[in-house]
Amino acid sequence: MKKLFYIFITFTILTSCSEYQKALKSEEVSEKFKVGEALYNKGKYAKANKLFEQIIPSYRGKPQAEKLTYLNAMAYHKMDEYYLAGYHFDRFVSAYPNSEKVEEAAFLSAKSTYMLSPVYSKAQIDTKDAIDKFQQFINLYPESEYLPEANKLVK
Repeated sequence: MKKLFYIFITFTILTSCSEYQKALKSEEVSEKFKVGEALYNKGKYAKANKLFEQIIPSYRGKPQAEKLTYLNAMAYHKMDEYYLAGYHFDRFVSAYPNSEKVEEAAFLSAKSTYMLSPVYSKAQIDTKDAIDKFQQFINLYPESEYLPEANKLVK
């Protein structure tokens, strides 16, 4: 009897589908956005990004696209995927220049490039790019709250 009970429990666990799996297979973009945002808030950035990447094209030109693009870039940044984070932050800055998050996105784009900088004995292409991005940031946002950190990272 106990064996039958354990087999039933195991079967139930293996066949049940998580909310993430349902959203991943779903065609409903609003459901994917909602589940992706919930996963992002829980710190499950990789799963959130899988959902975000599926629905970004569907939201182009819609009001939710700004938030979705920002969350996608932040998730990459928090996963230490600095190439992708920098790319997505750059896209955010160019696509939403009037956003309240544009200053932070510009800073995080520069910081992502900085994080890719190798040790001084190797080629310094990323380092030079980071310095250029920080200088552009400093020039555009001289009163920014991120200015002290930007100056520190440039030095």
